[in-house]
Amino acid sequence: MIARYNTAAITILFLIGIIFSLTATEILTPENVVDLKYVISTAISPDGNNIAYVLRVPGEESDKPAKPYYEIWVTDRTGKNMRRFTREKEASSYPEWSPDGQNIAFLSKRENDKATQVYLIPLDGGEAYALTESKTSVKSHQWSPDGKYIAYLAKDAESSEEKRDRLSGKDWEVFEQNDKQTRIWLYNVQNKESTMLTTGDYTVWEYVWAPDSKTIYFAATDKPFTDDSYMFKKIYAIQMDGQPELLYDPKAKLEGMSVSPDGKKLAFLGGVDINDPTYGTLFILDVVSKKAENISGDFIGTNRRVQWMKGNRVITVAEQGVWTNVLSWDVSTKQYKTIIKEGPIIYRINLLPGLNHFTFSGSTPEHPYELFVGDMNGKYTRLTDSNPWLKDISLAKQEPIEWKAGDGSTIQGILMKPVDFSPEKKYPLILQIHGGPESSFLNGWNTGYSRWSQLLAQRGYMVLMPNYRASTGRGVEYAAADHHDLAGKEFDDVLDGIKYLVEEKGWVDPQKVGIGGGSYGGYFSAWAATKHSQHFAAAVDFAGISNWISFIGTTDIPRENSLVHWALDWMESEENEALVWDRSPMAHIRNANTPTLVAHGEEDLRVPVSQGYEFYRGLEMRNVPVEFVIYPREKHGLSEREHQLDYMYRVLNWYNKYIKQISPLEGVSSSTE
Repeated sequence: MIARYNTAAITILFLIGIIFSLTATEILTPENVVDLKYVISTAISPDGNNIAYVLRVPGEESDKPAKPYYEIWVTDRTGKNMRRFTREKEASSYPEWSPDGQNIAFLSKRENDKATQVYLIPLDGGEAYALTESKTSVKSHQWSPDGKYIAYLAKDAESSEEKRDRLSGKDWEVFEQNDKQTRIWLYNVQNKESTMLTTGDYTVWEYVWAPDSKTIYFAATDKPFTDDSYMFKKIYAIQMDGQPELLYDPKAKLEGMSVSPDGKKLAFLGGVDINDPTYGTLFILDVVSKKAENISGDFIGTNRRVQWMKGNRVITVAEQGVWTNVLSWDVSTKQYKTIIKEGPIIYRINLLPGLNHFTFSGSTPEHPYELFVGDMNGKYTRLTDSNPWLKDISLAKQEPIEWKAGDGSTIQGILMKPVDFSPEKKYPLILQIHGGPESSFLNGWNTGYSRWSQLLAQRGYMVLMPNYRASTGRGVEYAAADHHDLAGKEFDDVLDGIKYLVEEKGWVDPQKVGIGGGSYGGYFSAWAATKHSQHFAAAVDFAGISNWISFIGTTDIPRENSLVHWALDWMESEENEALVWDRSPMAHIRNANTPTLVAHGEEDLRVPVSQGYEFYRGLEMRNVPVEFVIYPREKHGLSEREHQLDYMYRVLNWYNKYIKQISPLEGVSSSTE
């Protein structure tokens, strides 16, 4: 009798456990988010039959500190015979097929390596082995078209004298002096030796081989600083045995180059002038006349990737609204046709001249980035399923949305409704703000440690992700619409989005509105918590600017910030100084009444942690509820698993406490101390 009772009880408890287990899998947790796998890059073989791709794998909890690592996988174009090509936990990335398709070169830093090196692994199997012996980490690599060389980038190593001084305690630094340049090196496949190609005062940021394997085109700056890489790149050509020749100075942003099949022209993406916030315009440079022509003109979109295919045809991946589209440009007519329209959001694409198909990593509202194969007829197929457990999660509905700004402009964004949404109910609303501001929310996967969309929507919040003016995807004029007016009309766009959901749709409780974001999104959150505090019940500010004047004096992008964000220099006039200070959250600290969570990476160079200290102290001295979390070893973002988990739980608990007035999530007290 007792035995039968125990058996029955055990059975009941087992069934209850299953029910609770099934229920638990329906809600996305912060642990689920950090455990997501992503396909971050792809490479198609020269014959088009095989695909190498990089899978980002989360660090395991047992690793201290746990950081993601990268594996290289290979499959055929049908998605069959999928196999991992590199060892686990050995950080392998950037696969590059040899021109004969028999080998893959990639970057890795293995047990005995002092720096990241170029490795080689045969397609038919065998262990990978290092090709280079660089004293500093290799940053990128490319095969020459004839397969005889591999060009790679590496920064200058410290000299023997510098090493001796450092070891003897003479290790002081003179700021922005004696910084190392990054050079192009050539690895000779036959004699297995590396030689430096570029010398002098050039830091090379990107490069492409000419089809004849004798010339390399590269983008470089005189100084090796982040600010210069954003704003002051110039295009050069260098022969295998020659010196760099200046081809073109765009005097604007520059990113991405591709050579025509005849080697006479260079396609690149750049800004239209020094104040253009993006590199979203397509240009064609004649390498003989050294003249560049704007091909995409006043294109209402932002080109992000470029590849010359054949003849006069150039392919770009462009943000257009909340989508990424694959476009085919005729450079002679300056017209384009759309190959893939409003499909998966494309992160990285790999196209080769002569092939009708290509590969890309793409995401949708239902899944993060996966491997896809597409063709020039606009068809595409997903090949990988890196997170099959997502099928058991009840995901909230996500959809593009538009509303009218106060001045009549149409503003776009992404809206995520609560899982059990009813138009008859009113919900708390979280404004999730993107950084940049030259960025945008797209209609793909929008949940990560710094973007909490699904985590919030599954817990009863509505989430609005606005592409306020200054966002990308709608042309140069829209991206530059905040010049001289940061947090002016662009922030009004956010307020108008709230008004639309509150008054026109009737879906939102205006007393339960929160805001959060990182970098420029953190700035918007700090601005909301001060200048517009009356509208917001809670704010989350990660790595946000609180004082524009002290920020410009401490950031690693002072000129980019002045040129393409503000389009003015605060030091030029008293009027400029007054404007820049007025748009600083610290200037309005006396108006602050919004409970604010402030978080920052301790080693952030983009938005130094001092910005967080200023904002925290201002709120604390005004008796505004505030918490300031500093994550050691982290830069402008969080890379360690425990840090990401802690941050997500803090965010959820902050909104729950000050918007929903409910208790913290259970079982995470250790994460929120």
